[in-house]
Amino acid sequence: MTKWLPKNERKKILLLSDDMRVHSGIGVMSREIVENTCGIFNWVQVGAAVQHPEAGKVVDLSQNVGEITGVEDPSVRIYPSNGYGDSRMVRHLLETEKPDAILHFTDPRYWIWLYQIEHEIRQKIPMTFYTIWDDLPYPMYNKNYYRSDDGLFCISKQTYNIVKNVLGDEATEKTITYLPHGVDHKKKFYPIAEDDTEGQELLKKVKDETLQNREFDFLVFYNARTFVVR
Repeated sequence: MTKWLPKNERKKILLLSDDMRVHSGIGVMSREIVENTCGIFNWVQVGAAVQHPEAGKVVDLSQNVGEITGVEDPSVRIYPSNGYGDSRMVRHLLETEKPDAILHFTDPRYWIWLYQIEHEIRQKIPMTFYTIWDDLPYPMYNKNYYRSDDGLFCISKQTYNIVKNVLGDEATEKTITYLPHGVDHKKKFYPIAEDDTEGQELLKKVKDETLQNREFDFLVFYNARTFVVR
């Protein structure tokens, strides 16, 4: 049985990324991170979307996440935002939510305003970056971003190699970890057994709605927008 930490003993993480309820690659993986660690951390998210219909509100997903994960008392709140937020919003959340660390996710060029105040943030709490960069030559233009984070969590081994080489001797001053994302093989992506009546009926329904009685030589299923080849 999984042992969760009591709510008052968990560290609180401020997640800056696509709203975990949207179906972008960043949004999907943000949700996976939160759902699979909500018994270890309390989460607050600045949830980005284009023209977010709930901008300005606060959405409490604690009950919903608890029902999905089985964790008795998760704490998960979203501050929906048009775009990725700004320095004023983050300063406000640092003051009111009092997170123990920041984790931001996706290309650092979306977070220039965040890096402009990194010295202010890092005097109070660590700033971390869940990063992917798979293309050579080494992106030396990312060095100042990497230097401004306390922790860099690398989605692929190539990203790990790139971050270490771009930082050079300064890499020893950081926490740099290979931390691949993946899929839930127990609850979401698994072969449907022949005797799983409900699963087989759902599969048939999806096929009927998608194929509409058309014949194909083979079918390929592609889910969401993000994939990583390792």
